[in-house]
Parts: sequence; C-alpha cells; structure tokens
Amino acid sequence: MYPAKHYQSTERSQIRAFLQQHYFGLLLSNNGSINYTPLPFLFDWQGDLGKAYCHLARNNPQLDRLDQTAVSIVIQGPHAFVAASCYSKQPAVSTWNYAMAELKGIARVLDNEQTLALVRQQEAHSAPAMAQSEAYQQQLVKAIAGVEISLTEVSGRFKLSQNKAPAEQQAVIDYLQQTEQPATVWQMMQRSGST
Repeated sequence: MYPAKHYQSTERSQIRAFLQQHYFGLLLSNNGSINYTPLPFLFDWQGDLGKAYCHLARNNPQLDRLDQTAVSIVIQGPHAFVAASCYSKQPAVSTWNYAMAELKGIARVLDNEQTLALVRQQEAHSAPAMAQSEAYQQQLVKAIAGVEISLTEVSGRFKLSQNKAPAEQQAVIDYLQQTEQPATVWQMMQRSGST
C-alpha cells in the first residue's frame, strides 16, 4: 500500500477510532472484473481482526458472485489540500493530507433471518427513533441481502504531515484553519440546489 511507510498504520486502536467516525466506503470485489458498491458498514471487533457488515440490494449484480469471495473495503475520511507555502524549505510541492482505511476479508451472504437481524442492528446504531415496523422490515429483507465480511487484514493510511518539522506542522494546521476545506455535505447540497 502506497505511500511511504511513515504514513501507514496497522495500529488497531487508531484504525478502530477512525472507523467509528468514518464508516461509509466502497465494497470492492473482483470476479473477472472489478465490482464496487458505496455502502455504510458496521464493524464488530470481537475476535482476532473482527468482522464488517453491510447490505446490498438483491438486484445489485455484485451480489451474484459475492459469497465466499475475497473483498476489500476502502473507507476514505477527511482530506485537504496543503499549499507549498506552508513549508519553510523552498522550493516545495503542494500536497494533500488525508486519512483512509483499507480492510480485506472474505464475504459471506447472509440468509433472510440474519439479514433482518442486521437491519435491526443498523437501525439501532444509526437512528433508533426511526425504527421501522416489523411488517416493513420483512418487506425490506425481500429486497436486500446482508453481507458479513470476516476480516483478514486491516490497515490505514494517515498522511497528516507527520514527516514535517513541528513548525511546518503548525503552519499546515494554521493554513487549513484559514481555508474553507473540506466543504461539508450540506454546503455541497446547497450549492447544487438539492434544498
């Protein structure tokens, strides 16, 4: 995994803390061609490396060949442009700071009862006040299939100017605080006319 080793992390506590805040990413599989679906994930860290859970629409072609397949999950977190002027040693190059995690594992498609349990768990995790009726949940299970991913590898990339001197790190922080990046989702929605 690129970039340089000082940006890479296999520190589980750091990666788990990151994934508590950032859990929307891509589920990637490759059965002759690369397939991917953007999804929210739930994580269960019990056991050696833990498990990830998600669900896909039953008519999603990625689901057809997902059972017992090696998959990757890529979760991208915050990211921001860093101007070359932040660095005292010139000439310097502008760059990008970011945080992300990559998880690998083996997918298992869940049956209807297991999918229903996953739906209930996701609702309790994300919006307990929005819980749906039992009848609606039963209908939902006909349209989706849960997926359990037994994780075999968990790693992160945290490119956060940690290779720079403390004064340059502070200059980057000051620069990022003075600029309006990254834009939040609601700001993007307003600009696109979604509201």
